[in-house]
Amino acid sequence: MARRKKAVLQDVITRIVYLYENEKKTFKEIEAILRSEGYDISKSSIHRAYKSYAQAAEDYRKIYEETKALIETLRENPATDVIETMGTMLANHMFKFVKDIQSIDFEEPAELVSALQKLAKTMADLQKIREEREKEVLRTLEEGIESGKVSEEIVERIRQIYGA
Repeated sequence: MARRKKAVLQDVITRIVYLYENEKKTFKEIEAILRSEGYDISKSSIHRAYKSYAQAAEDYRKIYEETKALIETLRENPATDVIETMGTMLANHMFKFVKDIQSIDFEEPAELVSALQKLAKTMADLQKIREEREKEVLRTLEEGIESGKVSEEIVERIRQIYGA
């Protein structure tokens, strides 16, 4: 298990962030304040804790922006497209999380493996649904050609787009 930073163990990260961002204190000044309050923490530990917090905040901001753009893009799309895309995003974030095996801090690592297996099965099921839906669309279009309601050029263009 990875070693925890002193600032996290002592639950002072919120105080560090407040002093640094709101009161514009230097890390040396923050060290003096925290030491006067009875915390045994160095300036370098404070700086590392703040850097870690800043990286996490940046990661969350990126995820927020990515999700916001995704929702805008998929607003008019069928639910299966949205679910498939969200599943892909979730899988991506989970794999980023587990790429550093030392970052795993679970009582039961088997729970993580099980969650990844369920996610993979869901993605495979969604792919099957998408393929069935595309086949149904093509059948409907072919019926439209036969009845004279849809031109063959439109169907051919759709086949090119979907690779069918």
